Amino acid sequence: MASPHINNQKPDILVGQTPECDFSDLQQGIDALATLPEELSKTIFILDGEYHGQVISRLSNVTITGVGSVRLTAGHGALEVLPSGEERGTFRTATCFIEGENVRLTNLTIENTAGPGKQAGQAVALFNNASNATVTNCRLLGYQDTLCTGPLPPFQKDGTPFVSPIEKEISYSCQIYRNCYISGTIDFIFGGAEAWFDHCQIHSRASEQGYITAASTPEGQETGFEFHNCYLTADDGVTNVFLGRPWRPFAKTTFKHCRLGNHIAPCGWDNWDNPANETTTDYREIDSTPDTTNLRPDWITTVETND
Repeated sequence: MASPHINNQKPDILVGQTPECDFSDLQQGIDALATLPEELSKTIFILDGEYHGQVISRLSNVTITGVGSVRLTAGHGALEVLPSGEERGTFRTATCFIEGENVRLTNLTIENTAGPGKQAGQAVALFNNASNATVTNCRLLGYQDTLCTGPLPPFQKDGTPFVSPIEKEISYSCQIYRNCYISGTIDFIFGGAEAWFDHCQIHSRASEQGYITAASTPEGQETGFEFHNCYLTADDGVTNVFLGRPWRPFAKTTFKHCRLGNHIAPCGWDNWDNPANETTTDYREIDSTPDTTNLRPDWITTVETND
C-alpha cells in the first residue's frame, strides 16, 4: 500500500469484515479518503460480502473494486415517508450515489431492494452524477429507475427543482458501462449523460408494461445513450416492452448491433403520450437482430447495413 500522507490517511484502503481490513463500513472508508487532496489517486478494495446501507461518494480520481462477490444493498423507495412527513422522492433513494471526476466502479452488485414501482415508487440503485465515469463488470439491480445517469434536467416537469444529494451541478457527463447486467421494469436507464453501454445484458423484469430507457439528453448535446453489442432479455412471459421514451424532448438513444428479445413491442418506441416528441427525439436502431426496419414507425431511424 502507498505510504501515509500528511494526515496519516493512506490513499489505498481495504474494506471488509476481517481484522486486517482498514474499515468494516464502505461509507467510513469513503469519508476517510475525502480528507485527501482531490487530485490524488485513490483506491478502495472491498472484500467478499454484503454491505447494507446507502453509500454517497463525492471522491474524484477514485477506483472502487469488489474482490469476490460484493453486494451493496439498500431498500429506499420514492413513496417512503420521511420523519419530516415528506416523501423521500426519486433522487434520494439511490443505494449508491457518486459524483466527482474520474470515477471507476468494478465488479460490484448494486441493488435497490425496495421492490416494484407499484409498492415502492421509483427506487434507484446507482445514481451516477460523475464526470468521466467507467462502470465495468457490475450488476445494477432494481425495478423502476434502476440507473440514473446525470446530469438531471434543470427542473422537474412541473417547474419545481429536484431534491437530490447533488452538491456539484454538472451540465455534461461521459459515462461508460462495460460487461454489465442491468435489470428493471420502467425507465430503468434514464438521465442526460452521454453514456456508452458495451456488451451489456439489459434485462426487463416482470411488469404490466415496460420501458428500458428514458433519456433526457440536453438540447444540443451530440450523443445520448449508445448501446453497442448489447443483449436485451426478459423474465418469462414479459411482453410489450419499449426500447425507450423521452423524459425530455431532445432524447437521443441508439441501439447498434444489439440482440433484441421477443419481449420488445413491435413498434419499439413510445412518444410518452406527446406526438410533438416525435419531431425532436433522435431514436435509432442499426443492425438489430432480428431486423426491425419494417416494424418501426416513420419517426424512428432504422438501418440494416449487413455488416
